[in-house]
Amino acid sequence: MVADQNDEIRVPEEAAAAASTAEAMSDEDRRLLEKYSHTFIGSYSHSLDAKGRMVVPLVFREALGDTFCIAPSYDFKSIALYPNLMWARMRDRYEKLGRVNSSLRRYLEQLDALSFREQECDGQGRVLLPAKIRACILGDDKDVEITGASDHVRVVTRVSADEQFQKFMQDLPGLLDDISALEE
Repeated sequence: MVADQNDEIRVPEEAAAAASTAEAMSDEDRRLLEKYSHTFIGSYSHSLDAKGRMVVPLVFREALGDTFCIAPSYDFKSIALYPNLMWARMRDRYEKLGRVNSSLRRYLEQLDALSFREQECDGQGRVLLPAKIRACILGDDKDVEITGASDHVRVVTRVSADEQFQKFMQDLPGLLDDISALEE
């Protein structure tokens, strides 16, 4: 990344401001910042290329690590990019529960069938979404929304993302009432 002259001037000032802010922070504030520093947030619109590759935004690539797992989301309505450790923890939790539950074992069979370990971005920041999961979840859509979802990156069709947002806006007054009731 090339910085212009203004960036070079601002960086030391921003670093000094951050350092003085860090000194004034309590231990609790530092723990809070650390807790959420690895949370996936933000939303980006991209298109899949003809081979089924998509650009993973840099901020997500850094948090995912060199390799990661591509799998269905919990509800199988989106594709999830999980840091390897997060996927392993989720899978292990399901495995322990699935030993005594036939429904969860069926769920795990499908989760495993559509999960792909050790995926990585190429030099241009693109990842190939495996054809099977792409077909099952995205269909033929090429326009996707890549969204932070707390512990993973969520990939849905842009149409689906727009529909979900419209539904959210319709439900927002009720959601705000529910949140207000929690704070009382």
